[in-house]
Amino acid sequence: MLRLSVAIFMHIAILTFMVQADTLSYGSFKYDRSLPGVLLLTGQIQANDSFELRRAMRDQTIDLVVTASPGGNLYEGLQIAAILHDNQIATYLPETAQCESSCANVFLGGFGRLAVGNLGVHQFFSSGPAAADVAPKNQTTASTQYTTADIIGIMNQFDTPPFVYEKMFATTDIYYFSAAEKARLNKGIDAPTFTVRVAEVDAFLLRTPTSLARPLASPAPDAATLAPAAGGTSPTPAPATMADAALALLLAFNQDWSMANPQALVRIAGHYADNVEFYGKQLSHAEVMAEKATFAKRWPTRAYDVMPGTVSVYCSTDGCLVDAIISWTAASDERRKKASGQSTWALILAPSPTGLKIAGETGKTVKRQ
Repeated sequence: MLRLSVAIFMHIAILTFMVQADTLSYGSFKYDRSLPGVLLLTGQIQANDSFELRRAMRDQTIDLVVTASPGGNLYEGLQIAAILHDNQIATYLPETAQCESSCANVFLGGFGRLAVGNLGVHQFFSSGPAAADVAPKNQTTASTQYTTADIIGIMNQFDTPPFVYEKMFATTDIYYFSAAEKARLNKGIDAPTFTVRVAEVDAFLLRTPTSLARPLASPAPDAATLAPAAGGTSPTPAPATMADAALALLLAFNQDWSMANPQALVRIAGHYADNVEFYGKQLSHAEVMAEKATFAKRWPTRAYDVMPGTVSVYCSTDGCLVDAIISWTAASDERRKKASGQSTWALILAPSPTGLKIAGETGKTVKRQ
């Protein structure tokens, strides 16, 4: 998690309260007062989210959870799934949403469930550093077997079809179920109360299409509809126009980074601030560019694109937070290597006399092909 300055954090907190006065937060869940009975799971699943779910159930009458999370803590997701199933709470994955990894376990825990959007699974893994190298092989093998048994034992309670386990345990990449496979996962979708609730959610999402954005997101146009920034030399704008500038920078950076190395390195240098919180390290501008030059040398051919519908932005007069998913390919003819995939990308943008600059950057690969 990037560290924000106190000023930016306070402005964001105040504006978030003003904009989301009708929205309550329960860990990774959100509850919108205009959509009673429904929780929106949009954040990354973390420890204590099952407790937050129970807190939401005490405060509100909940009968449906919309699953639109990138995943997260495996066992927390399984606990949430069990709570939903035991309390006869349904799950729904709308057409515009993605539910991956541990989120898929939550979806499958629905007492009734309907998957229309992208539903993805993959192998579980240890999040510890070099976990496989630390423990003896017999210990890691046993641990893996016990974990697998736990997963199957819990998910069998949800009437999970066997083909789900085949896909879940067969790949380290994310496997997205086909339309035919999702139809086999649906359950109880003909129940009148479930049908009515799904229709209410769809109507709500039409009115508020940014409701499934990640935490701290505010309504903003999609990056795919914006032209690249025309030089970025304007003075600091108000938050509304700053969001446009932030999205233009996001699009321009990815276009610049897709150029040949001599042009790419010169152009992206203009997007960074003098000091940057760069993937957990505080680096100078020169150090950031050295990191970029090393990557560019290793992967001289690149194509980076912002995926439509994945961008969220929150701005105050002190700066912006930007989240997006980037689709990318990288290649090296010299090394005869090629890679492609999708990565999350989060930026902190700070105003400067020559426009917004990247003061913080982090992200991770979520899909590799």
